[in-house]
Amino acid sequence: MVSFKNLCLSALALQCVASSSLFARDEQNPLKSTILPGEEPVPGDSPVAICDASQKQLLTIDLVDIVPNPPARGANLTVAAVGHLHELVEEGAYVDVDVRYGYIKLISQTYDLCDEVGEVDLKCPLKPGEYKLSKTVEIPNEVPPGKYVVYARAFTKDDKYLACITATVVFDVDSWKILGIGRD
Repeated sequence: MVSFKNLCLSALALQCVASSSLFARDEQNPLKSTILPGEEPVPGDSPVAICDASQKQLLTIDLVDIVPNPPARGANLTVAAVGHLHELVEEGAYVDVDVRYGYIKLISQTYDLCDEVGEVDLKCPLKPGEYKLSKTVEIPNEVPPGKYVVYARAFTKDDKYLACITATVVFDVDSWKILGIGRD
């Protein structure tokens, strides 16, 4: 699950920090996601969307690409992102991250944003302007099949809304069957 946290924090760090099949409505496969009301897809080839899109956010995500898309177990995942920060971000900024596996909440934690941006070679204070980043993380082989939904909401030290991003990733059961894991 650290990989999903890093994915979200990398995208947020970009502005401070689609595979269309992941966002397409697929009534025959309940594991496939849809864009929910209040969300807007982010340009690029990724399952990332802006959540709470109707609310003013101090960060604008211009592009997020991930390779491979969709992410694969046991493979490196590279995230490349471009965005614009509209106000200074100083020490004390934070990000609330929730990761769900179906209806089960795996992670619900608050992180110091300035500590986390070091993972993408940035440091606070983050000045207004354009940011570009690229980060590679490993997706463990042991990730169980299913639907994972990540929400990351970032705030300044004064509780101004920096950004809200969400990503939905589906790891299919079929890839586990190929490995001889699970039921036939």
